[in-house]
Amino acid sequence: MHVAGIDGGGTRTRAVLVDPSGRICSWALGGSGNFQAIGLSGLESLMEELLGALEWRGGGDSLAMCLGLAGAGRIDEQEEIADMVRARGWAGRVRVVSDARAALEGAHGGRPGLIAISGTGSIVLGKNDVEKECRAGGWGPLLGDEGSGYCIGLDGLRAVFRARDGWGEETQLTEDLKEELEIEHWDEAVRQVYSGTWGRDRIAALGPRVFAAVRDGDQVAREIIAAAGIALGGKVGAVARRLDLPGVVDLACVGGVLAREADLLWPYIKRAASGSVESLQRCIPRLPPVLGAALLARLLAGCGIDEELVERLATDCPEGL
Repeated sequence: MHVAGIDGGGTRTRAVLVDPSGRICSWALGGSGNFQAIGLSGLESLMEELLGALEWRGGGDSLAMCLGLAGAGRIDEQEEIADMVRARGWAGRVRVVSDARAALEGAHGGRPGLIAISGTGSIVLGKNDVEKECRAGGWGPLLGDEGSGYCIGLDGLRAVFRARDGWGEETQLTEDLKEELEIEHWDEAVRQVYSGTWGRDRIAALGPRVFAAVRDGDQVAREIIAAAGIALGGKVGAVARRLDLPGVVDLACVGGVLAREADLLWPYIKRAASGSVESLQRCIPRLPPVLGAALLARLLAGCGIDEELVERLATDCPEGL
């Protein structure tokens, strides 16, 4: 069977069509694939556009499809989406997973391992050699996105207000974040935060200034980044322990924060995970999430995943996927 992988993120969706030999036939880009943002009707329109761009001419019975979508982590949502795909006759076999699950499969080429994702939010996901999966984090800004860009930015703001009130240490973040936010007085920040004018993305965008302050020697910023790394490492250790992963454990670090700043966070991640992991090894993701979704679709079709296939996909993967 041909297989289709879909990776639906908050701003962009990627789709790929792979033939039975593991060759990439075509690929396409679309808008947001976040199920919570666009809903079922929006996803249906997006899928119609993507499948048209992939130029798939075969019938649904000869296609297996996996959709890895942001905002589709619950079973009832996944079943609703799969029912829609089947009803439209787009694929005979359908699996819907979270975007993090597709990223995990791609990062390790189908092998056991862990993935830590830190962007605006954060999550750690893993699987072992008997296909058991578990996660830690990913519960949103109120319930648990520790180690995320949002939490780093928010902790930076909190540190500024503690310093202004006189019960926190002085920090260069007071001036750096004011400059980043383009405000004249910190009182403006209170109004912008509580009115909702500054949402999660705006606060998460403060993260790079916190990391920059660490490089300038600011102790308050260093403590914020240490806490973020320890939180991520705690999640890594929890997932590895629950999966009973032995020996050297491979961890792929992805997402905007980790893509830029893994070097600063890594010592804290490794230290926090050390009580649960014999040896933690940082690795580069082997395949992007959209090809991780294609691998899951291939398993759904009853086809295997071997090293030759993964190498072929990695070699053929176009820039932009």
